[in-house]
Amino acid sequence: MGLTSGGLLGFLIVITVGLIAVTIWWWPKFAGSGIVAMLERLGLFVGAQLTLLLVLLLAVNNYFLFYASWSDLLGTNHQPVQIQSNNNATAAKSQGAGRPLARQTTSFGQKKKPDPARDGQIEQVDIQGARTGLTTQAYVFLPPQYFQKPYAKRHFPVMYDFTGFPGLAVQLVTRLKVPDVATKEMNDGTVQPMVIVMMRPSPNSVMPKDTECTNVPGGPQVLSFYTQDVAESLMATYRVASSYHGWGAMGDSTGGYCAVKLAMEASNRFTAAVSMAGYFYPRQDWQTGDLYGGSKKVKLDNSLIWRLQHLPPPPISVLVTSSPDGETDFGEARKFLQLARAPMATDKILVHGGGHNPRTWRLELPGALQWMSRHLQHEGP
Repeated sequence: MGLTSGGLLGFLIVITVGLIAVTIWWWPKFAGSGIVAMLERLGLFVGAQLTLLLVLLLAVNNYFLFYASWSDLLGTNHQPVQIQSNNNATAAKSQGAGRPLARQTTSFGQKKKPDPARDGQIEQVDIQGARTGLTTQAYVFLPPQYFQKPYAKRHFPVMYDFTGFPGLAVQLVTRLKVPDVATKEMNDGTVQPMVIVMMRPSPNSVMPKDTECTNVPGGPQVLSFYTQDVAESLMATYRVASSYHGWGAMGDSTGGYCAVKLAMEASNRFTAAVSMAGYFYPRQDWQTGDLYGGSKKVKLDNSLIWRLQHLPPPPISVLVTSSPDGETDFGEARKFLQLARAPMATDKILVHGGGHNPRTWRLELPGALQWMSRHLQHEGP
């Protein structure tokens, strides 16, 4: 039986109910005071509690689809991922009004001192928006080539990488291993050198509110923060491209929604986006509150599906990664891909047996970085 099948859950429920009934029925028979009777009572109790715990864990997994198959749960789902084309059919440069950021190199507990020209470098920065007043912490990965002499005059492409909500940016380093994977791919020549900026989808200054990267009416202007404030601060600090041809965004879950949303609403800043298990309709729950000022129009403006149905598609490229049997939002992803049309170009990665978890996203990461690399342009030699 499949991990998420109703049959498995039903079977465990029957076993659990049976064990509880047996425990209640037989309990008086083991009421003695000896060690054997005590062990028998303990065995009945532990067995009933263990099966009840398994039922709860399986029900939670079936609801959230953290793991979609036994191979996904056991970590044996090593199938290669393949990008599939999904094609259905010039903006002004920012002048850069940001101020240089204070930079702090971090090694994340590495025993051996890294060599930036071989391993790249991760810097921690605190970004304060000159326009929006919002602040966030980010980790900036500088590729090995950033420190190599042949690239001294190059301005590198930039890719935002957003966590899900309420994830921590550091998890992209320690759990998803984005810098490690990127370094290998860049040193192997399969991904062009690029600067990767790892952040939450909600700025630190508005946490624990889930803003969905929205310009909230009368509230925090989060979309503007990421598309303008953060971009201008990075251009004032690092040797990065200024043209939108050199900027992209990627993210998982909520971060995937944000990445595509940024590109669709600010195609004069971003030319490409990757949604890793992201959704395409705006969310509204106890974590978001009312992000739309009670306005149906504002809410629709934040729906990526609605925008494709009613507005001209922006001239961007989008990669959608999902799982047909492991993602509750797969229907949204499929609809988004069906609606996309020129000048928007779309591709997809579908992982069968994958779930909504970092293990699946790590499978997709090399292909996603290679795809992004093909869609971004550096400036200079």
